[in-house]
Amino acid sequence: MKKLTILGNERGGVDVMIFSIISLLFCILVMVFCLDYIIFYNTQNKLKNDLNAAVHAGSLSIDETQLAQGYFKLDTFTPGERAQDMFYKYLRLNMNLDNSNKALAGGRIREGTAVNVDELVYVDYEAGTITNLNSRPTTCSYIKTTSRVTCSVTLNAASPTEITRTVDQTVIGPSLVAIIDTVHKGIGSVSDETLLIPAVQEVYFSK
Repeated sequence: MKKLTILGNERGGVDVMIFSIISLLFCILVMVFCLDYIIFYNTQNKLKNDLNAAVHAGSLSIDETQLAQGYFKLDTFTPGERAQDMFYKYLRLNMNLDNSNKALAGGRIREGTAVNVDELVYVDYEAGTITNLNSRPTTCSYIKTTSRVTCSVTLNAASPTEITRTVDQTVIGPSLVAIIDTVHKGIGSVSDETLLIPAVQEVYFSK
């Protein structure tokens, strides 16, 4: 009686098994990259919303003394109520950061990851000036005649991971401009990605 064979011969069966394993590993790798991509952009969008909320909170710090005299300006002098204080307060609350701007457990980004404020400037629309509210030197400039503020931040310069974000916008009224950076930790062996996020908040006064 002839012996029954399923795959024709054993060698053919081994080839099919190896091919199946390679295909499975490739599919898993593609799934990991796709999942990391989804998490990356989801995190970026949430951090952008958090940053928008922080500059909005800072822009609500109106200088009431100046307002009583007819000038519409932000308060950058009263401790605890300054525009920069409100910005940091709500940046930390929304992103779940500690006082050194490092992520706590359960936040948008992995615990211990730093969020760096690269730019935080106040545009005094009426005076036509720009004030740096950050501890770092600013790249921002303001042209009064066009009411245009410009900032540019570059990280990882002259490397394959170089990234630049630019703000070039006409503003009306006292405004806050912020640019932050942090790192999205890749899944497994997937490389980490730098996140560089800008935000601008203008304040309009309706009579």
